[in-house]
Amino acid sequence: MTVNMVTTKLILTASVTALGLVVSACDLSPTAEPLRTSGPIDARYNSDLVECRQIALQYDNELTSEGAIAGALLGAAAGATESHEEALAGAAIGGLLGAAEGTMDKEEKQREMIIRCMQNRDHPVIG
Repeated sequence: MTVNMVTTKLILTASVTALGLVVSACDLSPTAEPLRTSGPIDARYNSDLVECRQIALQYDNELTSEGAIAGALLGAAAGATESHEEALAGAAIGGLLGAAEGTMDKEEKQREMIIRCMQNRDHPVIG
């Protein structure tokens, strides 16, 4: 496979991946979705929710970075069976996909933190 074909393939794949990430970003992130409760909420609920969300958003980006690194390594390994160019393309694409997966994991953890925070403040949050 020529370098131009690899470059074209990389650009096309990265574009499709980026488009998918943009489309998925249009949905509410797990941290912004409304919480389900098992009973009535009191006057403190909204102010506590704002505080709990702020606490959860401070959760670091380590999962995103780890996902990008793991994806890049897996992509490079898969592409290495073909050529150096394929390894580079695989690393780039794997890094993008890994970062996206790490971001989703981080957002799920943040939502869990919000739920626990609200429960610790005696709100009837179930999910």
